[in-house]
Amino acid sequence: MRVVLLQPPAWRLEHPAGTIADVLGALRIAFGNLVRAHLREGTELGIRCADVFRSGGPVPDQLISAIAHDHLRQAAPTAFLLEGHPQNTAQARALDELLHELGTPLDRVLHLHLSEHEIERRVRHQAARRLCRESSLHCYEPEEADLPGNDTCEVCGGELYQREDDREERIRGWFRSYDALAEPLIQYYAGQDLVVTIDAVGTHEQIAGRALTALREAGR
Repeated sequence: MRVVLLQPPAWRLEHPAGTIADVLGALRIAFGNLVRAHLREGTELGIRCADVFRSGGPVPDQLISAIAHDHLRQAAPTAFLLEGHPQNTAQARALDELLHELGTPLDRVLHLHLSEHEIERRVRHQAARRLCRESSLHCYEPEEADLPGNDTCEVCGGELYQREDDREERIRGWFRSYDALAEPLIQYYAGQDLVVTIDAVGTHEQIAGRALTALREAGR
């Protein structure tokens, strides 16, 4: 099965994509890893990306599509879960054209959905997160009932501080950016009857099981 994954920025570390790919028996393709590999290896595409990053401008759709196309042509996976790409309808059209050319069109687009209530809960929880200045191993992540958090490390008594990425407005900005990106893509793929939406609350295993069931039912 060939699937594009649309997932909100709700997971601070490991996303459920790896577990979903495992239960589907599909190759997980993380677009960010493809970019980092080109930068690390100094390929022509990597050099072009580095130039754009240094300029501070947006990466052109043609360059983004070229990176995805390079991998899909070389790897030619019969089953994959693609995350982080496409990011707009122009890139989606280019991906469709390539996959049809390769004879491996998309089967589904898996949309991981979170309710407004769940998003709000996650924003408030992450915004309450604090790290200890004395030890990076000491992390304070209060439960919702304990918000807001303390200012002193419960382990060593050191001062707690908040990372920039844990500030509430930064987190809300990520969700707003994702919504602006995802909605046109959902509409585009819905026009092809490819979108399967599931509830993304729970453990990675629960989400993956839900995804497998929904994708199987959609394929009947």
